[in-house]
Amino acid sequence: MARSVPADRHGAGGALARGLIALAAFLFPLGVMLPMMETRRLLLWKDSYSLLDTIAALWASDEVALAVLITLFSLVTPPAKALVLLRLHLADDPVSPGLLAWVERLGKWSLTDVLVVAVAMVMWSSSGLASAASQPGLWFFAASGVLLMLASGRVSRDLLRRVDSDEEG
Repeated sequence: MARSVPADRHGAGGALARGLIALAAFLFPLGVMLPMMETRRLLLWKDSYSLLDTIAALWASDEVALAVLITLFSLVTPPAKALVLLRLHLADDPVSPGLLAWVERLGKWSLTDVLVVAVAMVMWSSSGLASAASQPGLWFFAASGVLLMLASGRVSRDLLRRVDSDEEG
């Protein structure tokens, strides 16, 4: 049984989309495990927080609802978006508009954590006795989110062009 060949032999969005998805998948675990923020208090005490550390601390302090929300939007949503994007990228068959809509919905939450960490750093730094600074994990996490957004744009644009050309033909 012969499979239909996609419009681009590299998949929807082309080789660039595939590379962006792969790089985002590589950077995501680094962003989750490496420290995102470092705080200093009274010039003597220094703490670093990764996303995993933050979630563990929330669980330990019985902030279950917040821990679940951060886990859902930080640890589950980005890989889910990457998997759906990869499915769309590699699809040989016509893609459901619902699946494309899911990518857009998941993308709306992509950089929420970066915003939350930035707000936390401003709050920490607003007191004269404490300061906060970004760490590599924040940049890896942000880069992963941006790369997935770029890949999503390429894949979506290519799939919408295919739908438009199918309707015209």
